[in-house]
Amino acid sequence: MTQVNWQTPAINRKKIGDMTVTMLSDGFLDVSFELLSGIDGSRAEALLERRGAPAIPRININVYVIQTAQHTILVDSGAGGINGWGGRLQVALAAAGIDPLQIDTVLLTHAHPDHIGGLAGPLQTPLFRNVQQLFIHEKELAFWQDNNRYASVPDGYRPFIDLARNAFAAYSEQLMPFSQQDILPGIQALPLFGHTPGHTGYLLGDEHESLLIWGDIVHFPHIQIARPEVTIAFDSDPVAASAVRHQLLERAVSDNLSVSGMHFNLPTSGKVKCNGSTFSLDYDLWSPVI
Repeated sequence: MTQVNWQTPAINRKKIGDMTVTMLSDGFLDVSFELLSGIDGSRAEALLERRGAPAIPRININVYVIQTAQHTILVDSGAGGINGWGGRLQVALAAAGIDPLQIDTVLLTHAHPDHIGGLAGPLQTPLFRNVQQLFIHEKELAFWQDNNRYASVPDGYRPFIDLARNAFAAYSEQLMPFSQQDILPGIQALPLFGHTPGHTGYLLGDEHESLLIWGDIVHFPHIQIARPEVTIAFDSDPVAASAVRHQLLERAVSDNLSVSGMHFNLPTSGKVKCNGSTFSLDYDLWSPVI
């Protein structure tokens, strides 16, 4: 008898006011601790082991669906299987009982391939045919559409730019570049520039109940929350990325925010705690009801 060696699609739900947030796994990608700056591999492994996490350089890829009375909103889209990364979003949506045709709005944190790869197929083909608006910060859109930058990057990086541009073209009539923070009822865009020039988080809810989806503030949560100065090779501006991470950790503690990120482990949300000058992440417990 053949035995499978993978998990069923990972799904978790959370209620924020009148919104239902479904957290979906698009899969993962295996990398190397050598991508990190400011910490060596043995110390990175020790931090993970201290929190009871596997001491391996594996990055989860998460996607979110926010359902309100007016909209069904996709936040990022996973990697779409590019280079064998992720690619399980459609299966996860089916397992969650969410019809891709229900999705009418997309929010992008940024346009790295593991966030935009699941939006479009080849030849500018939209995979979510009923999307009416796709929000992306104007600085992020300009960054990926910059022809001078395209000409100057290494050849191996151009396919990632092509992937982003293919997605933008697939939804050209639905693109909503923004600079303001209030974009949809109950959803506020937070500029978190550094990882990319237009990297954006989304704060859901209000002062009574909220969830911050902070994109790629961390790639290895237990490592980079304990050591905010640790950066990753994917950061466009490592100094700015580290600074905004430290500021956001302080805000998460002071405002008692629930937080979630595209590279969190299950159940995909938690609270940041501060012990003296050291931060840590306590994941929420999974619950069979929301």
